[in-house]
Amino acid sequence: MSEIIDPNSIRANTPDWQEGYEQGKKFAQNKVLELMDEVIAEYEELNAIHSDGEAQGQLNAVKFMKSWVLSGGQ
Repeated sequence: MSEIIDPNSIRANTPDWQEGYEQGKKFAQNKVLELMDEVIAEYEELNAIHSDGEAQGQLNAVKFMKSWVLSGGQ
């Protein structure tokens, strides 16, 4: 049986399911960050249109959540 991962790789002792889990987690995190960037852009546009700053609270909340996601939930 041939190895999928090179035996000399630093991941050679990592089970396949764990590798898949890590890749899936990274993909999901990147997708969430892309969506947050879109939401941030929309709230910034709303703030520019409406000078009353109504969307500023939502904008701040999304920026906070983005920093939380980037920090790995710390």
